[in-house]
Amino acid sequence: MDRRHDNPPIDCRFLSETDLPIIHQAFQEAFSDYLITFQLTPAQLERHVALNGVDLNYSVGCFDDDRMVGFTMNGFGEWQEKSTIYDAGTGVVPDYRGRGLSRKMFDLIFPMCEQRGIEQCLLEVITKNEPALKLYRDLGFEPVRNLLLFEIKDLIRTADGVSDGVEIHEIKTPDWEQLRTFWDGETSWQNSIDAVRRSRDVKKILGAYLGGECVGYIIFSTNLGRIAQMAVSRDHRCRGIGSALLLAVQENGRESDSIQVVNVDDSLTDAVQFFFNRGFQEILNQYEMIKAL
Repeated sequence: MDRRHDNPPIDCRFLSETDLPIIHQAFQEAFSDYLITFQLTPAQLERHVALNGVDLNYSVGCFDDDRMVGFTMNGFGEWQEKSTIYDAGTGVVPDYRGRGLSRKMFDLIFPMCEQRGIEQCLLEVITKNEPALKLYRDLGFEPVRNLLLFEIKDLIRTADGVSDGVEIHEIKTPDWEQLRTFWDGETSWQNSIDAVRRSRDVKKILGAYLGGECVGYIIFSTNLGRIAQMAVSRDHRCRGIGSALLLAVQENGRESDSIQVVNVDDSLTDAVQFFFNRGFQEILNQYEMIKAL
């Protein structure tokens, strides 16, 4: 029977930790025809939940009998000094789209946010995903910046020579106050300091040192080679330190044959050009969007 024609009633409700296996099944279905490949193993989904601070008890699923046909996973925390709910993944399986399920889930989420005193909602959406973009605009979300995703599958190009005396060492206990002084802008939610702390078991932090002083660092997932943060002190740029850090990631054993840099603010033109010069290609452009509550 084609469910698109008989339109049985769909039950939307908050979830619990025990729902994770059926969320994974629905996740695989919902993203099977996504604009880019986005499939996660059960273990990767668990890490995604932890990374983004997801609380499944305040996440929502849509059900047709016992089958989950839509979901939204919500992370909670502080963002720009405001209490924030973060959309860590919203999806509807293909044969249930066009029936207003995403809007129905947000109709549950917004009153819950008000009850909990949450000040804003944050999400990212691919700029070419017109249906999702229209929904979020209709719900009151506004774009605040563009975030780019870069990828390289070949060897990293190193145009600059590396400064003499640069040594790469693992950082076990990062001094965030110092490392933040290297930044030119703010990270995205999933690359934030809080997110790194939540996913520390699969993250490695390498520092570049000159004369015992840390002058740059890089944070990446040890399993996928996905870079979350990278920065070099302003006084030591254009001296090959960034290239040395990228090469250290490339030499690190990982499951993926590529290296990705996730959610680079496109207004950071020096950083964008740096990755292009090293042979990275832009594979995704997203809007970061916020709705004040």
